[in-house]
Amino acid sequence: MTSSNNEFEFVHNLESRLKERSDQLEEVHMEAAIDAQLTEVIAGGNPVVRAAEPNKEKEEAIFDDYTNPNSVNNCLSPYVPSQAERIDAFCHWVKLDSSDVLLDIGCGDGRVCVAASKLTGCTSIGLDVSPPCISMAKQVAQEEELENVCQFYEADATIDPDLLLSDSSPIASILKRVTVVYLYTYPTLLIKLVPLLEMLGNNNNVRAIVTLTYHLPNEHVVLEKENIDHEFRQYSRVTLLDAEK
Repeated sequence: MTSSNNEFEFVHNLESRLKERSDQLEEVHMEAAIDAQLTEVIAGGNPVVRAAEPNKEKEEAIFDDYTNPNSVNNCLSPYVPSQAERIDAFCHWVKLDSSDVLLDIGCGDGRVCVAASKLTGCTSIGLDVSPPCISMAKQVAQEEELENVCQFYEADATIDPDLLLSDSSPIASILKRVTVVYLYTYPTLLIKLVPLLEMLGNNNNVRAIVTLTYHLPNEHVVLEKENIDHEFRQYSRVTLLDAEK
């Protein structure tokens, strides 16, 4: 399956259209991540965590006279958007089609989900702890008239996966439909996603878990295939235990 010129042109144009807003979002995200370490943040402040962990308490702040409304706990990866050529290559490499449900953890401005749904007709779900990221992702999906197939949730994917997939979680039903997982995040976040990835992988619907540039530790995975040019790795299994045992 190869990319057509029209498909790549859409992804490239999307990247160009988002550049100014994306640059601004990067600054907001960095400032919020720094402030989260210094000022008052409500642990589990986003809607998904509030539903799953209603008894979470506030964490003690270093500075208590200032609050950044965009600051959240567990902001473990910087905002680094995926490049157009890699998004296009990913869609074709995993053979996404309209029957798939794509999950992008750490979705940022939502460009991967939007591009994938536009190119392949798949349903896309984006998760991010950052309120500004989710706000922009929803805006971009609306601009492309894809809000019915691209859904974005402010959610911390590092919490207990039993809670994320519990009846009290507003995203449980759609997570259970996921067929492909896309991960372009720093190792600081990636390693904390292993419990969720293991649980999602145990779901018979999931056919591909893919990392870009930053990869899961060898002892936690069974590697299915690799794309050297674009630094993709696809796993057939992710586990907290030694994958070789």
